[in-house]
Amino acid sequence: MRWASSLPTEFERLRSNPDAHQRGLKLEQLLERLFQQAHFRVQRNAGIAWPRQTDLVAGYGNVWYLIEAKWETSPVGVDVFDAVRSRLERAASSSVIGVIISVSGFTDTISEQVVQCRARQPVILLGEDELTQALRAPETLANLLRNKWETLVTHGRVHLTAGARHRRQRRPSTDLPASGLALLDTDLHPLPYVTSGGGYSELVFVQDLPDVDWVPADGSGVSLDLPISALDENGLADLLHALDSMGWMTSRPSWNIQQATLNWRGIGAREFLDTLRAWTERIDGLERVHHTEQVTYFDICQGGGFYTLTAEVSSCSSRLIRRCNVSFQLVGIPVDGYPLRHLFEQFNATAAGYFRPLTTRAVTRRRSENNVPLKPVGYLVSTDPFPNDPPETGSWRDDSPECRQVPREWVTAIVTENPFRKKSNLPMPKDWPRPTEDSELIVCALRSHHPLSKIPDAYHLDSWEHARTSDALAFRPVADW
Repeated sequence: MRWASSLPTEFERLRSNPDAHQRGLKLEQLLERLFQQAHFRVQRNAGIAWPRQTDLVAGYGNVWYLIEAKWETSPVGVDVFDAVRSRLERAASSSVIGVIISVSGFTDTISEQVVQCRARQPVILLGEDELTQALRAPETLANLLRNKWETLVTHGRVHLTAGARHRRQRRPSTDLPASGLALLDTDLHPLPYVTSGGGYSELVFVQDLPDVDWVPADGSGVSLDLPISALDENGLADLLHALDSMGWMTSRPSWNIQQATLNWRGIGAREFLDTLRAWTERIDGLERVHHTEQVTYFDICQGGGFYTLTAEVSSCSSRLIRRCNVSFQLVGIPVDGYPLRHLFEQFNATAAGYFRPLTTRAVTRRRSENNVPLKPVGYLVSTDPFPNDPPETGSWRDDSPECRQVPREWVTAIVTENPFRKKSNLPMPKDWPRPTEDSELIVCALRSHHPLSKIPDAYHLDSWEHARTSDALAFRPVADW
């Protein structure tokens, strides 16, 4: 950490050095330390392109980078590119990538040549803004070079925009899965979400809560955090699309958007993004609007486990995100780690990824000692004709008379008044999460589903379970009738 913090200062000192030759030599030494701090294997004056001299060679994994550093008075041109390409031709391995680092920038001609020659001798360009970024955070260097190479190879484009804020395109919510559950009020009218009184908390009500300890092997589950910075609302949409493209999104994620005195809760990724974007409509008429909205999102992973996504979004037209984190809870460390690695690389967070073993049981469970009555204000309804297990005997086909008699709309959860709200007279039971005390409503999964056409006379609290990630609480109260 001492070296990393001193690199930008040393770079600024070099600017005042009038000796161009000495400045270039010092730049090579600074780059050597930068690549070492980024955990590359570094060689100076290597013979990889003998008899041509090479400033610096750095290896990361199975890839080697042949590095040429320039600090000229004018932008670097094609002559430097031809020299690097000549060295690449002499390299014994096809896994060598050329890197030209220029503090004075690049001509348009060199960018054109880089694109034209990318198939045989890939060369990536690193400008002053990107170099400054890497000096401040050496752990981002490997991912920066990888992203530049991927942009060059897959899109035929030279990427030189690290110094400017990347403006993300507005991606449509319709590309995300729609909710697999319908949210209805007590008059059976559809609702986009449920609005209730409440404050800020890390709480999200969930329909299913996987237990990562529920495996035959000994040991404990693991957690993994993906912290993301420099996002706006469109960047958060990109994150949702990335999770969906990797198969880590179901049709029944739960979410909560919170203001200082009001919460909006719902189901579905598409519905979440639409509701988040409609922030001006949601806060219209509120007497008190905080400068930040807090969101909590929950979904289940393939292969066992779940994740929570938390973020703080500014309540203004910029919709900047001050903090965003995806926290995974998995049954163990996957043998195939590439899906997670690709996600981390996409958001430039590879250096921040660590699996950490859970030290306590993942899920806490309790049975209700008293049949606390619940007052429903809404229903979550599935159109699955068999929300529970199908019959063990008989043939059930969509065109059979038996199937046509099965109700197609089943209530799988209820939205109910919170019996243990801070203002109520009921004492909070043991292991009931304290963050619920400010919430006017709770969402309870049903232990026994029932047809929408046969709503029972009464519901009561049956049990509850909850699990914590790094910065969220997934809570599943269970009701029965």
